[in-house]
Amino acid sequence: DRPHQGRAAVAMHVVVEGESDKAAARRVAEFAGRQVLHVTVTRGKTKLDSKLANYSRAARDQPWVVFRDSDNQCPVSLRQRLLTGIPDNPLFALRIVHTMTEAWLMADRLGFSRYFAVSSDTVPVDPEAKAHAKQTLLHLCQRSRSRDIREEVVHGQAHPGPLFVEHLTEFASRHWNVSAAAQSCPSLQRAITAIQALPKAGQR
Repeated sequence: DRPHQGRAAVAMHVVVEGESDKAAARRVAEFAGRQVLHVTVTRGKTKLDSKLANYSRAARDQPWVVFRDSDNQCPVSLRQRLLTGIPDNPLFALRIVHTMTEAWLMADRLGFSRYFAVSSDTVPVDPEAKAHAKQTLLHLCQRSRSRDIREEVVHGQAHPGPLFVEHLTEFASRHWNVSAAAQSCPSLQRAITAIQALPKAGQR
């Protein structure tokens, strides 16, 4: 699973909620054939939501794509609510990650089980159905065969460990099979399709 981009890949900007989302968002954009110019981290959905209109206005010369967790809300209705009052802009896209980035990562069950040293049978078949994908991921890593994963990804009772972001970044950047994940994550497949459909700069 390598990106579909070539030398003529269209450049775009990406916005995410947190540091642990950056690598996955970049991989999705690259898989969809885009070159990522910059990834903006808002450090929380409250700040992200308040700046959506600004990001839409910034999408004048190149596309901007914002990735936002649904946190168990209906992705369609949430997207409609967040975009209320923001004029349509073909160079701007808000993509809802259902339920959160960790669900997309676990959807590559084979790759996830290999990297995090857990049984593939314990990785959810339908990760988007999990009420809290991050907690599911942390509970899986608590039972990892790898001591490093147990100590670095998880802290205490299923809290992110000291190297949680680093391990998710490593997995998303180098081991995650986006194509396999999209087969069991409809919100991921929709995001890929939407990014591929974005016009080039100047083609509004």
